Amino acid sequence: MTVALAFVAGFMIGNGLPYYLEGSAGRGANPSPFPDSPHAAVAVGTIAIAVGATCAWLADIPARPVAGGVAFGLGWLAVGMIHAGNWTGDPWRKRARTTEP
Repeated sequence: MTVALAFVAGFMIGNGLPYYLEGSAGRGANPSPFPDSPHAAVAVGTIAIAVGATCAWLADIPARPVAGGVAFGLGWLAVGMIHAGNWTGDPWRKRARTTEP
């Protein structure tokens, strides 16, 4: 259970951080089904970080630091690789609908 929850924790915190940072910097562009607005990005980021923090707490990583730390790192890496491809693109085709010909 520690490994699964730690993986989800790393994934969710790694997922929420870019949304929160983009939104709090006043930029709202994000590859999600939600509106491109700073407020939506901050909300999505905050919820993802809260879910990740809850999973990290439930994982009891200090009880199994190697397994928990590796799983957390792999979750963080997985979402980072997903973001590396999606944040530069337009996976939900939101920008295609709003750009003028």
